[in-house]
Amino acid sequence: MKRFEGVITAIVTPLNHNGELKENSIREIVDFQVGRGIHGLFPLGTLGEGIYLPVSHRKRVAELVIEQAKSKIPVIIHIGAAEAEKAVELAKHAGEIGADAVCSVAPIYYRPDAKSLIEYFKQIAKASKLPVFIYNNVGRQGYNIDPKLFGRIASEVPEIVGVKDTSYNVDQITSYIQEHSSKYIIMGAGDSMMLINFALGAAGHVCAVSNIFPELTLSLYKAVKEGNIVKARELQFKISSIRNILKEVDIAPYKAALKIRGIDAGYPAKPLRPLTDDECKALLEKLKKYLED
Repeated sequence: MKRFEGVITAIVTPLNHNGELKENSIREIVDFQVGRGIHGLFPLGTLGEGIYLPVSHRKRVAELVIEQAKSKIPVIIHIGAAEAEKAVELAKHAGEIGADAVCSVAPIYYRPDAKSLIEYFKQIAKASKLPVFIYNNVGRQGYNIDPKLFGRIASEVPEIVGVKDTSYNVDQITSYIQEHSSKYIIMGAGDSMMLINFALGAAGHVCAVSNIFPELTLSLYKAVKEGNIVKARELQFKISSIRNILKEVDIAPYKAALKIRGIDAGYPAKPLRPLTDDECKALLEKLKKYLED
């Protein structure tokens, strides 16, 4: 099994105005990330709009990313969906095309109990025959998978190798690392938590800002590894400032921002809206100084 560690970019999914995939742009994003030294890719998650995309698009994105990455870095395919059948179908496909692992947000809207979650992840593991990560996104799924519940699920599903925790909860990520990092891969998310996650000992961080500024995020990771917390803190402040600029509208700013790296990531999936020309111009002006840094 490949090592899953460091900065893993939750890449966006380029679309045209009709919602069709911009395949060349997908390839460009993968090349850009690999070329800048990023440690792994996480397509079709929240930033990749996987939940909004049809199964055919999600399969094609997975194929393109794996093909373009050419086994240079690990690719973890997010296969979570509103319907369990779709998640299982996507998990099977990920196994067939050579993904390194799959990851699924817990079932959304309703609140499955522990037995239901165990059965859900068993189906994914059986279909994919790949290492499985649980994606705990409290704000999106509507409930929390805490370290105790994770341990119960993982004990029943041996294919589970770790968790991606997007709880923004310092106590929780601390408990995850303290209780489970000897056996499982603990990855954090939420870019305001990046320094905290790595300083506490998370193996990896699934990152959004690294779509546009992989250099800054990799520098933060290196600084923590070298014990230079003062430098890591300065970098965290920059990353947090960038994140605040990019989150004023959902998804669209990340796609627009890639223009400063020469990549046309197109439009967000409907019903999300693209930025206006004035909004895009203002965004790029705000971000240019970080490119110069």
